[in-house]
Amino acid sequence: MNKITTLLKKMNKQNVDKKGIDNVVKVLKSGFLSKPEGGPYVKLFQHRMSRLLGRRFSFATSSGTSSLHATMAALNLKKGDEILVPSLTFMADASVVIQEGATPVFVDICEDDFNLDPKDVLKKITKRTKALIVVHLYGQPARMDELVKIAKENNLILIEDCAQAVGAKYKDRFVGSFGDISCFSFYQTKNLVCGEGGMITTNSQSYANTLRSILNNGIKHPNVDDYDFDHIGFNYQMTEIQAALGLRQLERLDNLNKVRRKYAMLYKEILANTDLTFQKEADDTYNVYCYLTGILPKRLTNKRDQFVREVLKQGVPIKRQYPLTLPETQICRKIGIGNVALTPVAVEISKRVFNLYVHPGLSQNEIIDFAESILKVYQKFK
Repeated sequence: MNKITTLLKKMNKQNVDKKGIDNVVKVLKSGFLSKPEGGPYVKLFQHRMSRLLGRRFSFATSSGTSSLHATMAALNLKKGDEILVPSLTFMADASVVIQEGATPVFVDICEDDFNLDPKDVLKKITKRTKALIVVHLYGQPARMDELVKIAKENNLILIEDCAQAVGAKYKDRFVGSFGDISCFSFYQTKNLVCGEGGMITTNSQSYANTLRSILNNGIKHPNVDDYDFDHIGFNYQMTEIQAALGLRQLERLDNLNKVRRKYAMLYKEILANTDLTFQKEADDTYNVYCYLTGILPKRLTNKRDQFVREVLKQGVPIKRQYPLTLPETQICRKIGIGNVALTPVAVEISKRVFNLYVHPGLSQNEIIDFAESILKVYQKFK
């Protein structure tokens, strides 16, 4: 087992503390592992997420992707409908749109925070545009004032993808509290970990009624045992085991995010005298650093992959997330969606981006060692 693999295993193992393990053991001993409408742990997890975000309804799901897919299904999309999606994000933001028969339209990003550019959003709106997916990429909140205003003025449904940003804030308000519907991921690399899992939140009674059915195979509520169905749905519910972990993670979320922020600042301090730059954290936002994301200077655009390889050789965990914009991916090219020329900032940034680990399972000394190793590697690239 190499050093990187050992580190990743260590991080994942330290994500779960004794109380989290005890919660899971209680579930296993209870013999009550799951229930279509949610067992006691699922319901409590949903309640506490709603309370945290100030939302009327929360639905625990099997993953972040299933949250996004159920959300798209709830919009009752038709062929020809368009959904605005960031060009630089995970594929799920586009694939769930395609699965529901609509068309993703890719929007460019801002150079400083790598999130949706409101000016380009306005350029991409047509009479067919139905919704806007806002991704808080790498833990940095997007420019919500502008994006909420655009959505309202253009009668667009606003979807928040908070997969990498649970606990992040925009103007002292949690992300996930702005969208008509908001989605979270609790995969093991995220800020809140259930192993796998997700959450959907909304203030809309109408969307809540639809989502409650869609997430449980389309079954009509509240008469679950009648086995009558009012939607085409999916089996996207969270288990009691996942929720038991999630509840403990939610209790620890603020402290875990503070550690991430502390580690991000350590990296920045040690690398301050280089021309490496990092995703901007605006003064009115609170970045929770799923990763500390940086970019190489333009002069090293063609050296990013070499830089990453050299850093990995030093036993320092580093990623390229994401090295391709969505229009550049094989599947999008194959089905003929997206135009690389229409999101030039995203394309240019994607060739220089790299992600550093600020995981709370690491120690401060490890972060310092990583940063100093990166500094030595980078000095060779001048």
